[in-house]
Amino acid sequence: MKILTFFKVLSVFALTGVLITFSGCKTEENSEVVQSQQEYPRSETLYIGGFDWAPPATFNPLDYDPNFPIDGNVRLMYETLVTYNQLNGELEPMLADSFKQTDDAVIVHLDERAKWNNGEPVSVDDVIFSFFIDSILPTPRHGNWNYIKKISADSNNNITFSLNQENRNPLILLNAIAETSILPKKVFGPIILNAVSNKTYDMAKVTTFKNDSNPVVSGPYDLKTFSPDKIVLERNDNYWGNVKHGGKKPAPKYIIHSLYNGNNHFNSAMVKGNLDVSSIFLPRIWDKVKDSIRAWSRNEPYHQPGSITTLLIAHHQKPFSDVAFRRALAHSINFEKVKARAISNYTPAMQSGFILPFGTESKFFNKDDAEKYGYEFDLDKARSILKDAGYSWNAEGALLDPDGSPVRTIKLECPQGWTDWEDAIKVIAGTFQEIGIPAEEYFVDYGVWDKDLRLGTFDLAMKTQTAELSAATPWTRFSQIMGPIGLKPVGEDAFSNQGRFSNDEANKLLDKIPTIRDEAELTLAYRELNKIFMETIPVLPVMYRPTQYYQFSTKHWTNFPTEENPYAPPQHLIVAAGVKALWEIQAVK
Repeated sequence: MKILTFFKVLSVFALTGVLITFSGCKTEENSEVVQSQQEYPRSETLYIGGFDWAPPATFNPLDYDPNFPIDGNVRLMYETLVTYNQLNGELEPMLADSFKQTDDAVIVHLDERAKWNNGEPVSVDDVIFSFFIDSILPTPRHGNWNYIKKISADSNNNITFSLNQENRNPLILLNAIAETSILPKKVFGPIILNAVSNKTYDMAKVTTFKNDSNPVVSGPYDLKTFSPDKIVLERNDNYWGNVKHGGKKPAPKYIIHSLYNGNNHFNSAMVKGNLDVSSIFLPRIWDKVKDSIRAWSRNEPYHQPGSITTLLIAHHQKPFSDVAFRRALAHSINFEKVKARAISNYTPAMQSGFILPFGTESKFFNKDDAEKYGYEFDLDKARSILKDAGYSWNAEGALLDPDGSPVRTIKLECPQGWTDWEDAIKVIAGTFQEIGIPAEEYFVDYGVWDKDLRLGTFDLAMKTQTAELSAATPWTRFSQIMGPIGLKPVGEDAFSNQGRFSNDEANKLLDKIPTIRDEAELTLAYRELNKIFMETIPVLPVMYRPTQYYQFSTKHWTNFPTEENPYAPPQHLIVAAGVKALWEIQAVK
């Protein structure tokens, strides 16, 4: 076995060469579409939308917010070792062809056929390097290294991820191998080395590299071109993974992500047939059959629910530092009105807690606990909680805190143009105002919202934690809003627990749960963790949400995965295990 420490990796780098608006009138829009279709034949081009909103700025996977298709778990250019299939809860091969788990480690076998688009093999050194990046840079996965003891490899392409036995968490490790993009060491090694400054790393130097010219990638598509209104990918006909599909190539020669300003523009393009697949909230999907549009299911809730959208709470400041105030807020959300008015009933009825009461998680949900410790929409109950905690109201009905001062105006924040979230916030702000809390809507540019979340400079901010299901669900969902991993002071970048919540008992359970193998013991542990959640209100759950809104148009492409034909999960043909659908869809002749 060979073990690469970071310093050995650096020495290898030193010896290695570098490989290096939508705007205007309807006529102009149609003209642009016709011009685009002349350049990219419609029968060879899949148009998608909703995974990026801003004009392209960088395709560097080490940037905090890279553009499509580098962001999130999109697997068109950079691949992972394995990938999660939300339909069956299994990890499926991607760059690896197999893996096994022991008490002490996860052992992955790298597929010997895997190649970069320049023809060079993807090596175990590339894999080890990609994970070591997270140990030395402040990436969203930096905290994983609290749980990894070492990574080693042998001459047969076996890579062993050894667990830190003093801080043992197999769930994080399984997530890591499914979500860490494998990068070419020859490209990124010199960039990391050049960023060394006084024994630390200058992220500004790392992110100066935009990776926008012939990126070296292992996935089925290459970056062809980009502009402020679209990002164009072209199929790599020599993609190594075609061998897993009998030598067949993905059906679309081109994948174009169109960039529009707001949900309404995305949805208009969908109805016109200018988008084939969209992750944007599209109201009243049942009415879109006439436009050849449908979702995963033909029945309510139409989309497969898999996450919980919440209002993050700024716990470090008044009045949110008071649990009684937080509990009153929880009783002041009209879940049914949000469900009907904001998201077209694309969600089952909300129940208390942070565990999905359906699907694979339902075995951990306890209805009796939800009724005993939970919350429901009840404004009289909210007023009673506030009164018992020392709050009062002035003659105009405005809420006063226990020392008699008026409760300050609170802002409910989300990105401008995200219409489903905007509508939900309008409903919630209205009911907060009914109990005397001065609440106002705060709709901002995506970049402002993202920065506010990271730095903790918000009051209440809408976010869907762990929008994708994984091998570690629901542990990851709890960890990201309650756990100490990645917890930072206000003003420092935080990628999890952005509300800065802390609870010692919750931390103990979050440490314990990943080590439990007995199903009955695990159920009891989740029950206790969910009880703490309901008692302390770390965030305000608003709605169950699909992992992504998945809807498609059959005007130009057919044979999309559906509830009736679930050959791939509803992950837009570009995310995680959903990518395999690209080999099965068919152009309309």
